[in-house]
Amino acid sequence: MSGPLLIMVVLLIVGAPIVYAVGKGSTKAAGWLAFIFSLISLAIFSLSAVPTVLKGNLCVEKYTWAEMFGAPFLTFGLRADNLSTPIVGIILLLCTLATLYSIEYMSHEHNQELYFALLLLYIAGMVGVVLATNLVQFYIFWELMLIPSWLLIARWGTSEKAQLIAFKYFMFTHLGAICIILGIAATWKLTATFDLYAAEMASGLAAAPASTLKLIVALFMLGFAVKMALFPLHNWLPDAHAEAPTPISVILSGVMIECGTYAVARILLTFFGTIFVIYTTVFMTIAVITMIYGGVLALAQKDLKRLFACSSISQMGYMFLGLASATTYGITGSMFHIVNHAICKGLLFMVAGVLMHQIDPIKGRDMDKLGGLAGKMPVTATITLIAGLSIAGTPPLNGFASEVLIFAGAFSSGHILLAALAVISTVITAGYILWMIRRVFFGPPREEFENVKDPPLTMLAPMAFLAFLAILLGFYPDLVLRILVPAAEEIENLIGG
Repeated sequence: MSGPLLIMVVLLIVGAPIVYAVGKGSTKAAGWLAFIFSLISLAIFSLSAVPTVLKGNLCVEKYTWAEMFGAPFLTFGLRADNLSTPIVGIILLLCTLATLYSIEYMSHEHNQELYFALLLLYIAGMVGVVLATNLVQFYIFWELMLIPSWLLIARWGTSEKAQLIAFKYFMFTHLGAICIILGIAATWKLTATFDLYAAEMASGLAAAPASTLKLIVALFMLGFAVKMALFPLHNWLPDAHAEAPTPISVILSGVMIECGTYAVARILLTFFGTIFVIYTTVFMTIAVITMIYGGVLALAQKDLKRLFACSSISQMGYMFLGLASATTYGITGSMFHIVNHAICKGLLFMVAGVLMHQIDPIKGRDMDKLGGLAGKMPVTATITLIAGLSIAGTPPLNGFASEVLIFAGAFSSGHILLAALAVISTVITAGYILWMIRRVFFGPPREEFENVKDPPLTMLAPMAFLAFLAILLGFYPDLVLRILVPAAEEIENLIGG
């Protein structure tokens, strides 16, 4: 009998061809049907896995793929625990809101039925990656994240170079995936299993030579670092995120690249932690360079979406810094920052989409041609201020709590200089956020924007809800932390043990 996790994933996958078929007859129905499929999946997860995990239990489902010699050979597993539950929750929530936002934003685009079908497959890929208990299954879903997102950028990208940008994104990410599959093959060679939670996995890795384990960590880390856009593997991100259709930019930046962060915690820290911590200094250095370099890139931008894309590079440095510290504080802060970044960066990309939708697809993203919009778009301006200040780590908004935990983890790891540089780099983040708000919303009003106003409710409602979450989790971070802290403590114990 199928469990709720499998039903949720299958619903997203099966929903794609249904949405496509229905959309052939009614374009508008495609968007609303995709929203319903996504919302039902969110409801299933919220009503099944979340209560189970909150009670201190695991929500685990296991299915046999294939048998050999009368015994299971490949198994398909889904696992919602303290580490994966908040991440799946924010993926489903943000994607559901982005789907609703897409209904109005994409209303004048061609082939909307294909767009919404690909969007559901894209969501299924991310959810599958986070819930996977089997390395082959993990890789299949990892690729399922890539293919729909590549097509979404190539077909509905905002630039004339959209297909070239999509190809660049595909090649970077696929080269990273090749490293991952080599790491999976090497792991199977050592353990004779793909199941992360099989007894053979632990015993095989424990008996393996350190040199082989270092090679596997390097392969996985390269693959995950490409997805995370860590320096110097970041080159694909500004183009892909800036030129994707805005609802896809919301997902790319808000939750997809964070799947790499989750994979580092789930696979490298959990199963290869004793090798991972050997390179703590190297990894923390990469994280700090990524934070600073991404922030400086953002300062140099005049294109709004490109600024937010470069900001995402910097924010991935924050997340990786927490993981690299290999401490309870750092790991908790990193996982919590996935949630907070998804809320606030997804929100900022939605703001960019509103400006492009309400003003002009080109002029609406050029900060040199904007200004004085706060009086015309007061709700959008307020929401932008909330999201921007949160990204900058301003109390009492949600970004402050996760950043404090990340920095606490960095200091407690003993790397004082790197931790101090990371704290100082937050000045750059505040700089480009405040400069952006000043250029877009303040200054003298322009006559050409006389009739500009806040967007329709289908765009404004998702933004307002995310802004509410940014405030709520700032005042009450324990809503998420009480789930994440036990997972981080368990990982640190595994490394220490």
